[in-house]
Amino acid sequence: MKTFIGIFLGILLISCGGPKAYFDYDQQVDFSNFKSYAFYTDMETGLNELDEERLKTALDSSLHARKFTKSNTPDFKINIFAEAFSKANNSSIGIGIGGGSGAVGGGVSGGIPVGGDKLYLSITIDFAKAKDNELFWQAVVEHRFYNNWTPEERTNFFREVAEEALENYPPESEE
Repeated sequence: MKTFIGIFLGILLISCGGPKAYFDYDQQVDFSNFKSYAFYTDMETGLNELDEERLKTALDSSLHARKFTKSNTPDFKINIFAEAFSKANNSSIGIGIGGGSGAVGGGVSGGIPVGGDKLYLSITIDFAKAKDNELFWQAVVEHRFYNNWTPEERTNFFREVAEEALENYPPESEE
């Protein structure tokens, strides 16, 4: 019985995974040329002002830990765009009725959905060259989001998003 409970809890933890990140970048760019950054001043992030500031602070912290500096004359600029979307809940309870005798049988079954749709936030982070605004790197991070989170929970959420987005930045050279 203990083994069954352990396996069940392990599967439950794996299925509740963290943020999912997707990356794209210009393979012709020399990433060693980028040492300083700034945020675009006219961003339309799709986040409220508090959440936007939380995400920018989290990105600042992650970039600083990677030895990048914030500058008024940056090598690259950062743009952020966020969009909320819903995913249908795949959980359901199955009900079945069956019967028969001999070589004849029949059955009816159906599923009853449990819970409603889940809210997710998709956050796109673009890095563009400061001199010509040419996009050279992009990360899209998707993660479950709750509107009723406390300010501390939101701060932790945006820290996770920033870390996941920058996990593979700069990309390894393929030479």
